[in-house]
Amino acid sequence: MKVLQRFLVIMGITLLFLPSVLTADVVRQERLEAVRDNIVFPEMSLEEKRVLAEQAQIFIKDLYVHRYVKMDYYGNDDPVPAIDRVVANLESMTTAELEKALWEIFIVQRDLHLNYYFPSPHADYTSFLPLTFVRAVGEDNFFQVRIQAVNADLMRQFAPGQRIPAVGDKVIAYDGVPIVEAVRSLFPIARGANDFGGFIRALDLMTQITHVRHLVPENNEVTILLRSAREDDDDDYDDDDGDTYHITLPWIAEWSEPEPGARRFQMEEKKRFDVKEPNVGMDDYQQQYTDFLRSHGLEPPSIYPDNPSNVRVVKWGIIKNRYGRFGYINLTSFYFNVNRTVNEIRRLLLEELSDTDGLIFDVRNNGGGYINLADRLPQLFMPEEAQVLKSRFLNTDLNRKIMNESILSIWELPEFRQVINDVAGTSRIYSDGAAFTYDSEANFLGQIYYKPVAVLANARSYSATDMFTCSIQDNNAAVIYGEDPQTGAGGANVIEHGYFLEYGTPDFVPLPFNHDMRVSWRQNIRFGAHEGELIEDYGCFADKDVSMTLRDVITGGEDQVRKISKGLARMSRHYKGYARGEEMDHEVTLSLSDLQYGIFVAHTDYVNVSIDGELALQIPVFARSREEFIDVNFTSLLSAGDVANVKFEGFGRGNRLLWNLKREIVVLGELVVLDETGLSIDFSSVTDVAPLAVINRNPVEDGWNLVTPYLQVGYTPDYANFVDSDAVLYLDMTGLTDATLSFGLEFDTEPDWDFVRVFVTQGETRRNLLAGSGPQDFRAYSFDLSEFAGQNEVVLHFRFTSDSNTTFPGAKFHYINIH
Repeated sequence: MKVLQRFLVIMGITLLFLPSVLTADVVRQERLEAVRDNIVFPEMSLEEKRVLAEQAQIFIKDLYVHRYVKMDYYGNDDPVPAIDRVVANLESMTTAELEKALWEIFIVQRDLHLNYYFPSPHADYTSFLPLTFVRAVGEDNFFQVRIQAVNADLMRQFAPGQRIPAVGDKVIAYDGVPIVEAVRSLFPIARGANDFGGFIRALDLMTQITHVRHLVPENNEVTILLRSAREDDDDDYDDDDGDTYHITLPWIAEWSEPEPGARRFQMEEKKRFDVKEPNVGMDDYQQQYTDFLRSHGLEPPSIYPDNPSNVRVVKWGIIKNRYGRFGYINLTSFYFNVNRTVNEIRRLLLEELSDTDGLIFDVRNNGGGYINLADRLPQLFMPEEAQVLKSRFLNTDLNRKIMNESILSIWELPEFRQVINDVAGTSRIYSDGAAFTYDSEANFLGQIYYKPVAVLANARSYSATDMFTCSIQDNNAAVIYGEDPQTGAGGANVIEHGYFLEYGTPDFVPLPFNHDMRVSWRQNIRFGAHEGELIEDYGCFADKDVSMTLRDVITGGEDQVRKISKGLARMSRHYKGYARGEEMDHEVTLSLSDLQYGIFVAHTDYVNVSIDGELALQIPVFARSREEFIDVNFTSLLSAGDVANVKFEGFGRGNRLLWNLKREIVVLGELVVLDETGLSIDFSSVTDVAPLAVINRNPVEDGWNLVTPYLQVGYTPDYANFVDSDAVLYLDMTGLTDATLSFGLEFDTEPDWDFVRVFVTQGETRRNLLAGSGPQDFRAYSFDLSEFAGQNEVVLHFRFTSDSNTTFPGAKFHYINIH
């Protein structure tokens, strides 16, 4: 099992190339009419056609969770009979006819998670215009279309003599058709859900077409009728007196090819998938579109700050205006390391943005990513415990087979296997829902920011971003401000055909050439005030509309920022209570001789202290604007080796919950003072593990235990999964001038996955001594610790960790000595 897992990429999807030598490709651009004949489909044999059509049939019939939803919402015909007809008539269909037929069945569902990808060379091309459109509002029109960005150099190169539009100019007609009518005519193939998702995706299709997803435009050029916008004497913007003009632009085709004269190797390309891939909800097009705009000089103007952070998908800054001082975080994608992203946002909130009057959390143009990240963010902004969305399967035998007979039966959370098995043999369309993230994980860090939050989203906020925005709304954690009145409405996780092929059941076979498909697999269900409602097609309705005005289009958001700042300032008056720890780290290490932890609070009447979910203390404080310090003594509540999840909750008048602050408190043993005689622990002659303290983030029986004559993990006959057990010595080495650690150890663990680690920490310093994995017979080890001699509060760690599957016997310490 783990042989396969070793090949998985821990983050994202990586392309592995063989051989390793690759020449640089050159991007080519030409008028579409000059290369139209090159954008073709490779001819398929009848058998290849059959494989392709039957795999598509499986996707639509047995996996596509939104099949019935689309029929209800749009009045679509059932796609299953349509694809059955294709399979039945393969012998009479040309390759091009089959490609178009399958594409139409997929695309008319208006689901960005349901994708049929054309093969090369058709897929290698993109057609585009050197400008982009955006939806904006006027006094009596919710669906104006304006120029958002223009590449003047490309205009001059491919459309010489044509007037170069200005940002903000109003689009009146497209190829002779009134613009709104022209936009709506593209809804059936633009893939976007609802009026707003459909509108912005249709606008994209008017200026950029990727031929991996879409057919080639029928015409070689486009004529656009526009009216110019202007700034008047009052610094206002309008187009009432603007002049009307038209431009004719050729479609520009772009593709990559080897540099002339360079040697070209035949590349064998294989896609490898992340074990977390079933936890992904993402519109794969959005990030590519954003990158395309950036690389082609078509990025829209923006007045929002964009300071880089320690994580590439997070930008931040501070906005100052007449209404106050507001924090700003822009999360550009949910498809990045979950722990790193959450921790970086937590750091920014604590270190950079804690003294602001409110926060704008911007998820516009974010196509989604890891659902687990979407589930873990709401806790940072709310005093209550956060709930998470649940997701359900289409009730089919193939889904049951996948969840019981494939590798996913091990990798997926067991609740998903349970819910699909529970509906076996019933007439129910769907299973019950299960969550991608456990409640404990979604609430581990607790509240970090104590002022009002505005989540800024738009119709490009899709999939995991939809889920985040809806969860924020359902948890009452923030106010949703919409650049469009609805988010993109992608309510499912998405799986590629290649993932099912590699890790699914034998029902999946390789597709001919480099075709590919994706499918919406599990459907999200909302909670709270929207209990039982779907995200798919509906999305999250904004609490406050901040659709772009003409001024916003030209300035990059002036009106938008003003409206959001004003709203946050109004709410901020009601956000007085807060708390902060005496240190910022979530994990706090305390010694058994000093079990106290302090917090500062303001505008709070009393504080409840809970340990692992049980109320332990209630402390009256009656703090007002001046901070009060509370020093909480845990001496009678915690013991050596405890790992306690401690929650402080502040209450105000009327017992109203104001805030929470959470810490994981790890209790070390008594401080062991070392002198020249040193320390010797022979596990064959002791009756308990003292002075070691065993810190378990797992059941006690699964961690380090004294089983005379060893301190051991496992051997019953094997250790458990998900073990994280740390036997620690808490040392005062101030009386030493040098020191040597020696121990006897044997282990047999899953090679390269489960480890025995020995390391030393002192303050911010960490020194790794051993990372043992695989089989190792008894061996005596010795390490020089002289660099820690003369220092206090030195912690020596003997830590065992195991992953989610495949276990071996374990590890045994015979003795531990320090001299």
